[in-house]
Amino acid sequence: MKNLLKNRKAAVQISAAIIIVILLLSVGTALVVMLFQDDITNLITGTDIPEGTVINPVTGEPTVPIIPQESIRTGTAKWGISTVTTQAATTTGDTAYVGICVADATGKFNVLVPNEKTEFDATAPAADESANFYSAGDELLIVVSSNDDASGCNETYSRWFYIESLDHGAAVKALPLHNPISALTEYGSSSNYLYKVDGSRCEVTGQTVAWYEGGDGSYWRFGTFKIYERLADENTIVQHISAGAVGATYNDGATFEDQDSDINANYTFTGDSQDIYLQLIGQEANGAWGVPTLAVTAAGQIKQYQGVIIFATDAVALLTQPVLDDGWNYMNVPSLTNDIAFYYPVYDIPALGGTLDVSVPITIDDTGLSGEYEFEVWFLDWQNINDVARGSTSASVPGTNGMVADIGAAAVSQPVALTVSSNSVATPALMGHFTPN
Repeated sequence: MKNLLKNRKAAVQISAAIIIVILLLSVGTALVVMLFQDDITNLITGTDIPEGTVINPVTGEPTVPIIPQESIRTGTAKWGISTVTTQAATTTGDTAYVGICVADATGKFNVLVPNEKTEFDATAPAADESANFYSAGDELLIVVSSNDDASGCNETYSRWFYIESLDHGAAVKALPLHNPISALTEYGSSSNYLYKVDGSRCEVTGQTVAWYEGGDGSYWRFGTFKIYERLADENTIVQHISAGAVGATYNDGATFEDQDSDINANYTFTGDSQDIYLQLIGQEANGAWGVPTLAVTAAGQIKQYQGVIIFATDAVALLTQPVLDDGWNYMNVPSLTNDIAFYYPVYDIPALGGTLDVSVPITIDDTGLSGEYEFEVWFLDWQNINDVARGSTSASVPGTNGMVADIGAAAVSQPVALTVSSNSVATPALMGHFTPN
């Protein structure tokens, strides 16, 4: 029987060889090798070959694939970190923080229970390595921040990234810059929050994953994560200005112009309508301000934070429509009966080498107004818009819960929050006065 089987196998190989010779004569060697490379190797070796093996058309020898089968692609991950505005890698000794969460079988993330969150040296390229292993096909949510201080800047805004299916060549996407939470769908409630990521809403970074095999072992190379530096308070001019006159200004993030005696000039309007401009002016290049970002509450809920400007005045009869037309939103604070208040979401990311330049107008229409009025102004980053809308602001950054190893900043920029006292706003960063026409 064994001889019979051998003879049959030999007959099959001879028949295959004859067919291949005929094809070689009729269509050419290269085309036959390309079309029947697995069969040729099987004929030569008498054994089956792994799917995906490439046959060298010159030598006829099988070539081991560069990327191994999915079942064995498991390893740690390495990456680098740099800033978007400076394009520079964070330097040795500065600290980076990376949190990684793996989705469950239904594609949902429990961000309160990350796979890892670790503090690293922020050296690039790809010098930092994960503590845990990740496999091909894993769906990953990653949050990155750094304590790096570029020239004139004070730490960074954390940024969130997404890998839909870990594999060689997979795209590393970023949650949308302007509105990162828009890519997330929330499930559950209380302490059982879960999230899905909509990859179609995420932004392509050009960053891709590579499966690497070399002298230092096998691992996933995530590429370089890019985050945003925040301009330091002491390098930011904060002021309000109208008709070319600067009413109040400071540039150290601490000496707030919050008393009548601090005001440089009161505004006397010369027309029925006049704009007051609220400004943040950078004195150093490459620093951003108010970049929208995310944080995790102690209950595991993801909230979005960003920069806002707040304007309040005791001119309660002020026509609100011109203010709303400028892009401002009404602040609903039931206890605030002696003032009216508005908030304006804002962020500024200068181009490479550029400086911060925020100038937001608020239109004062003097219809129904007479006499002199006071106004107060706040400039705050790391604020949740839903909280601000009901009058709740904070001078502290959110906590580091769940997969967030570090927020990226130790304190809120221009750290003085709005408070209410005797039905009026209190504790402003800037004050001013205006007299209608």
